[in-house]
Amino acid sequence: MFNKVGFLRRLFIGSLLSLVGVSAMSQDLQLDLTATSEIAAGEYDLDTQYMGSSFYGRGNVAGIYQLQTDGVDMGNVAEIQQIDGVTNLAMIWQQGFNNEAHIFQEAGENNVARLSQLGSGHYAYLSQSGGSDNTMFVQMVGTSARIEASQVDAISNSLWVVLNAGSQLFITQTGEGNNFSTVLSPGTIMTVIQTGP
Repeated sequence: MFNKVGFLRRLFIGSLLSLVGVSAMSQDLQLDLTATSEIAAGEYDLDTQYMGSSFYGRGNVAGIYQLQTDGVDMGNVAEIQQIDGVTNLAMIWQQGFNNEAHIFQEAGENNVARLSQLGSGHYAYLSQSGGSDNTMFVQMVGTSARIEASQVDAISNSLWVVLNAGSQLFITQTGEGNNFSTVLSPGTIMTVIQTGP
């Protein structure tokens, strides 16, 4: 049986390796999510979970997983809002402390947003408004990285990024067929605007 999630994960990591080169791949990047046993086992893989329905949309799926230490308030904040829309998927994974994550999906169809925060002090705001078949895969490692990403009335846009400590990415994608993938080195600040045809 074809494992789409595993294939996409390997494709993502492989494409990042080709972008940055083997010499740039230090331990700090921590690209391999399979190192976390719960993710590797697919325990929190939303693709296999129940596709619900509501008055304000149908088939939208959302999940938040926060790895906690017994009896310790880790100070993580996570929020997912799905308004209207059809078969949109959102997932937040937080491991560490004082991380903040927000995913907003409004209308649209078949949009996917997956966010992993490993470390501390990260901030993420991911928004998909309208459009269809858009993807966001974001991993934040180290400390104090920040991303604000929007896909607005977009079609078949993709965003695959890894942010290291102190890096910041501000990106907007509109139109059709935009692709953006990178590994941001520590302390890098980048602003990207993509408008497809």
